[in-house]
Formats: sequence, C-alpha cells, structure tokens
Amino acid sequence: MKLKIIFIFLCVIIFTPNVFSQKKINYKASWSETRPSFPDEIIMTKEVQFEHEGMRMYCDSAIFNEKENRFRSFGNIHIVQHDSLHVWGDELYYEGETKVAEMFGEKVVMKDNNITLNTTYLILERIPNTVSYTRWADIYDNKSTLRSRQATYDMTTKDIYFVRNVEINSEKTKVYSDTMVYNTNTDIATFYGPTNIITKDSTFIYTELGWFNTKTEESMSYKQSQMLNENRILQADTLFYNSQTKLGEGLKNVYIEDTAQHIILTSHKAYINNSLDTNSYTFLTQQALMRQINGKDTLYMHADTIWVNHDTLMNVKNIYAYYGAKVYREDIQAAAERMYFYMNDSLLYMLDRPIMWSEENQITADTIIMNIGKKYIYSAEMFPKAFVIQDADTLTEERFNQIYGKKMKAFFNKNKLYLVEVYGNAQSIYYIWEEEKNKVPKLLGINVGSGSEMKIYVSKNKIKKITTITNPVFFTDDEENVKEEDKKLKGFEWRIKERPLKPEDIFIKR
Repeated sequence: MKLKIIFIFLCVIIFTPNVFSQKKINYKASWSETRPSFPDEIIMTKEVQFEHEGMRMYCDSAIFNEKENRFRSFGNIHIVQHDSLHVWGDELYYEGETKVAEMFGEKVVMKDNNITLNTTYLILERIPNTVSYTRWADIYDNKSTLRSRQATYDMTTKDIYFVRNVEINSEKTKVYSDTMVYNTNTDIATFYGPTNIITKDSTFIYTELGWFNTKTEESMSYKQSQMLNENRILQADTLFYNSQTKLGEGLKNVYIEDTAQHIILTSHKAYINNSLDTNSYTFLTQQALMRQINGKDTLYMHADTIWVNHDTLMNVKNIYAYYGAKVYREDIQAAAERMYFYMNDSLLYMLDRPIMWSEENQITADTIIMNIGKKYIYSAEMFPKAFVIQDADTLTEERFNQIYGKKMKAFFNKNKLYLVEVYGNAQSIYYIWEEEKNKVPKLLGINVGSGSEMKIYVSKNKIKKITTITNPVFFTDDEENVKEEDKKLKGFEWRIKERPLKPEDIFIKR
C-alpha cells in the first residue's frame, strides 16, 4: 500500500511540474486599487510594470489577477526579454501559468536582433520560445521585406516558419511561396512548396524545393526547377542562379528552349550568364545537344561543349560546338572538330577535318561553310583542298566519282546537289554508265579531266556534264586501260563509316 502511494505521488511530481515551478508575476505601479465586486483583481495605472522570470512588461494601465497569476494591460505596451527581444502594442493578455502573451493593436511591432515584425495580432509563447501570428505581417531585415498571412518565429534557432501566402521583396528579387522557412541569422529562405522567384531583369524561376539568400540574391532549386527569361525556358533537376551577377548553373537533365526560333538545348550541365552588359550566353557540357525543329524536320547538333550566345531578347544568336561536333538532319549530315552556327545569316562554319554528306555525296575540305536554313541547305563553300566524292557503284564500293580543287562552291535545290563550281587546279574523275530501262547499267568507261576552273552539273545525284573554263585536259578510256593509282585523285579518303545514319549516331566518337 505504501509503495502504491509513493508511486502515485512521484507521477504527480513528474507530470505536473508547473504546479510546483510556477513563479508569481511581480508588479508595481504609481496608482492601484481593488474593488469589492472583483476582489481578486488589482486595477493599476501610471508607470505600470510587470516582471516574470526574466521578462519585463511596461504599460499605461492594467488589470492584474494575482490569484490566477495573469493580467491584461492597455496602452503603450512594451515587452522586453533578455534585452534582445522587444514587442510593442496596444493591448496585452498574459498568463503566468502557461507563459503565453497575446498582443493586440493597430500596429504590433516585434524586434529581435536584426529583424522587425509588424502585424496586428501576435502570440509570444515563452515555452517553446516562439512568436507566432495568424494575420498579415511584414518582417524587415537588413536587405529585404517578408510578408505572409501566418508564421511562427523560433527565437532559439532564429527560424521563421511560414505556411500561407509568403512574399519576399529584396532589392532585385521578389519571391512568392506557399511554405517556407527563413533563418534570420543566415538570411536564407528555404522553400518546401510551390515557389515563384521573379528578378528585376524579368527572369522568372519556379521551384517546389529550394532556397533563396536575401543578402546575396542567390537561389537554389532542387525540384521541378524552371527558369523563364523572355523567349527562353530553362529546366534542370538542380538550378542555381544569382540575380545580382545574373550567373547561374543547371545540373542533370538540363532542358533549354528558345520558343521564338524553335531551338531546344539539352545536357547534364549548363552555365548561364543573363547579363546583357557582358553578352549573355549559355554554356553546355556532358551530352550537350542542340535541336532545331521545323515541322517534321529536326536538325541535331552534338559536341563535347556547346556555347550559345543570346541576343537582348534571350533568343539564340550564335552556337559554337566543340570538340567532336556532329550534325544530323535527314537530308544533310556533317562532322568536324569545331562548328560555328550563326543564326542571323544561317551560316554553319566547320573547321578541323570537316566533312559533310548530302545524299550520295561526301564533301571535305580544310574549311566548309554551309548556308543552311531551317528547311533547306542552299549552298556550301569549301577551301582549301576541296573534295567531292560519290560512290559510283554501290554494289562493289570500288568505283568513285571525284572532284578536287583548291576551292569549291556547291549549290543545292531542295537539298539536292545540282551544281559544283571548282576554282584552281580543278580535277575530276567520273564513271560513264549506259543506263537502259529495266536493265542493269553497263560501264562504258572512265572520264578523267583537269583544268583551272570547272563547272560540274549533277542530276539525280549523278554527274551529267562537266564544263572546263580554262586549260581543259580530258580523256575517256576503258576502265581496264586506266591504272589503279590513276583511279583516285591525290588526297582521296572515303569516310563513310563516320556518317551518322540516325540522330543517336552523333554521340558516337569519330
């Protein structure tokens, strides 16, 4: 029986500590009185002060219930806790037992270190040391203003937990969020729900998980990360952006779309510069790919690195692809160590062992410049050591039509080669076939020619006519009368294995 009584007594002590630990509220005032109708209440006015376990409260007047250890105060209320927290308001209700203070007023102000909070209703809970509000409030720090409908401020961790209609206004950025935690020491806001970040330069960022530093204007997004700037859309698994420097970085599954020019860029790593002062650019690595879409036709470009320059509307202006650059479109394919694509004049420059294929034509030179539109290739200029090769016998792959010169210009009609102009040391070899309907073509001989300049006319991908402008030298002979070494022009190299046959092939190294 004694053990049972002791156990009950211990449980009472453990589970009801406030009964024994509660301290009375201390008070003083210049004038006070009690009334018979309310014997437990003291009415106080003039220089009223309360003190309770390290917290001081000042007001014009108050009604104090000494028995219940609580009071209500009015006018010019000022709460001070640990000399760092200050709260001002018009009306206060305080419970000594729960250590909860409710502050009301047309303007309730709280200051704690470097932040100031303005609202009309505020709850101060000394256990667990938090301040909360359920009405609209503005919070100011050194660099920004935060506004929300509801939040709780943890004075120990210096975190503010926002749950409804959160806004951040800083010098260059506005943030709108659903759920957010803001740390007043680090000036970092962490988002846990749909969030929109809008910068002064009209850059729009959306995320569902991330953070924003109000001091440095840096943001990081980890979920559903998107950035919209003028006509450019950017998405990535992780997205970093600094609205002061206008520099950013995207990681994993990077997707960039130029809606005006129908260009899509993808990679697993991207660097972003939105500053128009230093020429805005996007720098892509790790599976970098550019797609230019025109209806059913798509041009694919891949390289180790793709550098994109933007104009003032963030449209793609120039594209630099290096190293190991490759292009695939159904009608045209190309490869080079470096490629420069200038969008305004539709010129594609290819340098360092460039090569292009159009139908059965292989074109090489030290430098190739293609005039390529969204739908058609119009012309190609090649220099020096320009070389055009056709497979003249696809059954054996032993016979090749060839054109060589110091410089060439090729012309296309609806992506079909119809004319090649050769300038300087022009040379040609082509096989002459007799073609009859429903019969296997018969080889008639080989035509070998040279001159200073030539014009080669092509029809249905076959050489039909060669015109030599100056110093023509031509002969035609049976194949067996031509030496094997004379059947190939100097510098001949058949590179068919490098040709991408489908979009995925552009990722294969040469």
